[in-house]
Amino acid sequence: MASSVAADPRIPLLLDLAGRAATCALRHYQSQALEVATKADDSPVTAADREIEALLRGEIRRDFPNDGVLGEEHGELPSTSGWRWVIDPIDGTVSFATGVPLFGTLIALEHDGDVVAGICSMPALGERVWAVRDGGAWWDRTLADGSTMRTAARVRACPALAQALVCTSGLEYFERARATETLVAVARAARRMRGWSDCYGGMLVATGRADGWIDPVMNPWDSGPFPVIMAEAGGVFSDFHGRPDIRGGSAIAGSAAVHAELLRIAQASASHAASNAVA
Repeated sequence: MASSVAADPRIPLLLDLAGRAATCALRHYQSQALEVATKADDSPVTAADREIEALLRGEIRRDFPNDGVLGEEHGELPSTSGWRWVIDPIDGTVSFATGVPLFGTLIALEHDGDVVAGICSMPALGERVWAVRDGGAWWDRTLADGSTMRTAARVRACPALAQALVCTSGLEYFERARATETLVAVARAARRMRGWSDCYGGMLVATGRADGWIDPVMNPWDSGPFPVIMAEAGGVFSDFHGRPDIRGGSAIAGSAAVHAELLRIAQASASHAASNAVA
């Protein structure tokens, strides 16, 4: 199946859906009328989140009615085809709601449980990065004249964490995951650490503008496209257990060397915290 993914009719739909989501997001972006609600898990949501996901679900179900869909806002529809779409309509809702351009739409395409294609689209920046298994990873940028430039997306070959720029989320996420020791250890080991979290951190790593990305709290739709994007861009993606699984609840990405060091720190910190808890 992997070798035929690039020729599957779902790939053009994947790219088209990202464009439709971008149009919808920009219609709401920096609107004075935008209202922000709080969900049961204390995360924010806007009308744009719900509108985008409903739009994408409708298009998918129209063209591929037997495919499954899992989305942040509207739950899961089961698959009878072996294919499933995983959607985060707006990753970085806090940024979106406050008028900061570091938000995006994430769409992953799974076949028999494996992510085989995916896209991270950041409409306010005019950028997107996408990949298809065995078909490469690509970085699309909108230029000043409105044209689009497409180049290969490649992870920077950073040889060590001590030379790396690492992106992460805020302290509150590490506290929620009881992983503050991991945050401190990474900050001390990396050359630089910046709070470019959500999908923007993943995009920066996949396009060679940052070297590592670590986040202790992730849902499947947050990680969605990044296993295939990182792999096709020459990098590594995993959860804190080293598994390339979007269901792992956490994320680490980077060059092979940087990923390995970040993973070692995360696992050592978790082991140390567990030992202290027992003691």
